[in-house]
Amino acid sequence: MNSTLPPFVTFTTGAALLKELGLVDDITADGLRYHARQNPDWWRFGDRKDQIPYVRAGGRTRTMETVEFLKMFQDGPRRGGRGRKKK
Repeated sequence: MNSTLPPFVTFTTGAALLKELGLVDDITADGLRYHARQNPDWWRFGDRKDQIPYVRAGGRTRTMETVEFLKMFQDGPRRGGRGRKKK
């Protein structure tokens, strides 16, 4: 990945980064939270043993490792907010 990427993203900064990199047409922080709740088998972050733990950044803010976060959208299904459809 690019060395200029931040080491961690939040739901808000992650949504902006996905759009900036062209991995999705459009998504919001709430859209990412929806995917985290509704697609636990696909979502790589969480409290289960098979998931990458969130890193807390004060209060309730959860951060995710940027490289793993981006891989999820590069490798995952390409539909809706999860990414662009394959051509």
